[in-house]
Amino acid sequence: MFVSLRILTLPADRFAARDALIARLGEAAAGLAGVRTSWIAPVSPVAVINAGHIVWRMTFETERDALAAPLDPTWRAKIAPLLAEVQLTGVGYRVTRSAVRQAGAGIWRALIFRVMPHGFPDAARELEDATLLFPKFIPAIRSWALSPVSLVEGPKAFTHVWEQEFDSLQGLTRDYMQAPIHWGVVDAYFDAEYPQYIVDPQLIQVVGEIDRTIMA
Repeated sequence: MFVSLRILTLPADRFAARDALIARLGEAAAGLAGVRTSWIAPVSPVAVINAGHIVWRMTFETERDALAAPLDPTWRAKIAPLLAEVQLTGVGYRVTRSAVRQAGAGIWRALIFRVMPHGFPDAARELEDATLLFPKFIPAIRSWALSPVSLVEGPKAFTHVWEQEFDSLQGLTRDYMQAPIHWGVVDAYFDAEYPQYIVDPQLIQVVGEIDRTIMA
């Protein structure tokens, strides 16, 4: 499965039309060739970093299908005009390591980050291994995926996407963020005061409400 994940930031004079834009994008995405699933939602007002206003996650069978989507006549006619003057940040990635459990309503969270060049390959591998400890110690994580980025839209060359689903926002803000594995191990790779520091501080943390599992 290949994922195209886009973060949309609206101009101030278009924010009031956010929900209408989400609806229109959803309708247009239904007509795109090659799309397996499309989830578009408002970004949560809490627990986010550089996350914009709208999150759009589409899945495809292959990377080729994902690359073809913006060339589709439906995209050019119906989607491109809606995105005019919208600031867009996107990443494309094949889901590699994951565990997904079908479940109902909850929240989805993604951390999109860039490992700086000095972190490859050994330190990046250590960070990945440490990140994969989260599901072992935090039962609140019901689904997760850690994936390397292969396509980027926007100015930042992101390298990783770390996704999870939780039953509630507290699963993220309390169980995840306050866990010893978070502040005692993984944070060191994100904090310039530690020798393990390898992650660019300009990252994205995006959160959205879901009515069912979207990572399957």
